[in-house]
Amino acid sequence: MTSVLKTLHAEHRNIARLLNAMEYQIERLATAENPDYDLLQSIANYFCDYPDRCHHPKEDAVFRQLQAKHPTEAATVGDLAKEHRDAYARVRRFRDNIQAIFRDEILPRDTVLSAGRSFIDAEREHMRMEEELFFPLAASVLDEEDWRSIEGSLRQRQDPLFGEFVEEEFRILREFLLRWETDNRRS
Repeated sequence: MTSVLKTLHAEHRNIARLLNAMEYQIERLATAENPDYDLLQSIANYFCDYPDRCHHPKEDAVFRQLQAKHPTEAATVGDLAKEHRDAYARVRRFRDNIQAIFRDEILPRDTVLSAGRSFIDAEREHMRMEEELFFPLAASVLDEEDWRSIEGSLRQRQDPLFGEFVEEEFRILREFLLRWETDNRRS
């Protein structure tokens, strides 16, 4: 497996971790418990930034190479760019709801729940398609020269949450995630 695909798989595992934490907080809201709104905002901020600036460009580079070399096969993946735009719109909608709560606006609980669940479900489905269709297809038809070209086109940006250096904005989120995952493994 190429280093690009290894990185994309690892990023998907980290995204899944965040989606699980987000879902836990959303379900707290659904059962009339108090979710951690600061944490939800931090998760939404991460999803509004990192995927489009670092994760999606890697996938887009692989997809462009696939389209250039194997357009018929690439067509089976669908419109990856549109899926990425749709994901961004969903997470922005959710983040807007959380920010409205911080501004003391009154929002129906179902509005926040729907926006959160919509993002989580769509993101999981999108990653499932990539893991089961897109990545295996790219691995099977792209050659070493293609992968070198892809790697050469990528700008490296450190993950602000899961990278070696955690950005201050995401420090509390990282601490929560590690503590929450440890607690869940014990139970």
